[in-house]
Amino acid sequence: MSPNDRLDRDAALTLDRPWSADAPPSSANQAPYAEAKADVQADPGKVQPALQGNGFTYRHNWGARRGQWVLRLNWSEVNARSQVFVAIGEGAAGGPDAGKFIGSARYTVHNVAPRAGGVDIWVNIEWSSDIALYVDYLVVNPVPSGPRSVSVTVHRHSSVALSDAEADRILADMGTILQRDDTGPDVATPVQFVRNGAVRLLPATVPGTIQTAADLNALLSAGSGVKIVQAIRWCGGPGDNIIGCAPVGSTTVNVAAVRFTADQEGLIWVHEYGHNCGLPHRTDDPRAVMYPSVGVDHNVVNAAESSAYLAGPAAVTGKVLAASGCNCDLGDMKAPLDVRDFVSQHWIEGVPYELASQYGEADAGKLLDWLVGEPEKHEEFLPQIVATLGYIGSEIAAQPLIDFVHSTRAGRAVFNAKNAALLRLGDLANRSGSKLAVDFLARVASDIALARSLAAPQAGAEKALAAKAGQDVVAPSLETLASELAVSATFGLALAGTEEARRTVDALQRDPNAFASVNQAAGEAAQIADTVLRQGRKEYYRIKTEQRHHL
Repeated sequence: MSPNDRLDRDAALTLDRPWSADAPPSSANQAPYAEAKADVQADPGKVQPALQGNGFTYRHNWGARRGQWVLRLNWSEVNARSQVFVAIGEGAAGGPDAGKFIGSARYTVHNVAPRAGGVDIWVNIEWSSDIALYVDYLVVNPVPSGPRSVSVTVHRHSSVALSDAEADRILADMGTILQRDDTGPDVATPVQFVRNGAVRLLPATVPGTIQTAADLNALLSAGSGVKIVQAIRWCGGPGDNIIGCAPVGSTTVNVAAVRFTADQEGLIWVHEYGHNCGLPHRTDDPRAVMYPSVGVDHNVVNAAESSAYLAGPAAVTGKVLAASGCNCDLGDMKAPLDVRDFVSQHWIEGVPYELASQYGEADAGKLLDWLVGEPEKHEEFLPQIVATLGYIGSEIAAQPLIDFVHSTRAGRAVFNAKNAALLRLGDLANRSGSKLAVDFLARVASDIALARSLAAPQAGAEKALAAKAGQDVVAPSLETLASELAVSATFGLALAGTEEARRTVDALQRDPNAFASVNQAAGEAAQIADTVLRQGRKEYYRIKTEQRHHL
């Protein structure tokens, strides 16, 4: 939604008066005035300096009207200290972008009164019938003496524990990351974040795990703020172990994230908030806040990013950036020489195909040593390990990945890794032609009993975690967890790139014996399967990278 869309929605009148959209313009009669022209010949020394503060402009179509009106425009960026300048006039046919013109009617502004959350104006249109009124607003907010304060509503899913105190800690960390001048290239940015009321529960219609475009849309549509869910497996397309996701360009704070280690949650939130402010990824400095992975030293903001954070989401003009406008790719980043260093990073929006696919069979062998030989030592990085194995696409990893999904190991990282393994077995099959992988994915997607048995270890672990967390945390059911595995397998099939896999995905849309969530996800998966089959896996991931924040 663009800022103008939001303002149109929030604009309010003191009177409800009908008017005709077909009323003739006032210029239909001869104008009762003379004209004069002048050129500006101002002494440069007398020209006033540029306005100081954060400025916003907006043109509003108040419709066709006549006589005196008090027009109340609700705009969250306006406060009692705002300097608001208003120009009114007769609107040309074709909408606000067509401009205004001077006809025979006199348009007069009597008063302008900024207030907290909006501005009220008193106008008079001297004409005998209702005619179009366009109003231009220029708002200049004085530079604050202290940090710019951003009010953030925080939401959590019922399956996630997040207290008010924890939310306050994370919000404070966001401000600390921006406000400090940590290194030479870092620009101190005076922005602080404060909680707007108690942490709220997300609506029951929003799933705890985001696996489809529909799921993400439901989450991002559930009011403004930061929304914490159990897991995110979709951000512009199916993904593995996604930590945060947000639209690039937004009219308000709108962030999806999961719980993470305490010393890096603030970074995740402020990184995704940066996307709301219109910022893409930045790969020229691994310490950048907008770098694609997290790290305790990712606290660098350059001058352009600082300006964006100071302006905030409301200053982003136009609609959410088009797919090609995100520039959220990895630029000239290079994959580490040792694949074990690569998988030991937490990538905010999932393991990047562009880097992981550069590794080969020898690298797959190193990762299998970790996955099969010592998984407990690398549990934190299991999702990255299995995802990278899938991207490498060596047939030697097919059976070990299947065995891992069958294992009785449990835990959040383990279960995320099992879902990642199902998704990336599709990539493995695409690259290696593994029938073993495709057959296994088809079974998990369609066989509810099998999915339940694979999810059973995690169901027990979730009950224990919920009991320990308290705070009215509700553990996801066995049915929910089983359906998550089945949906991951469905998208894995879509990535396999074979006619057989595409036919299976098509059949899953109508399979009465599959989970209802699989029937729904298969509709989205079928579109992916067509793209992969027609254009190839590499082109699919190029498109997905462009669309990552076109939400």
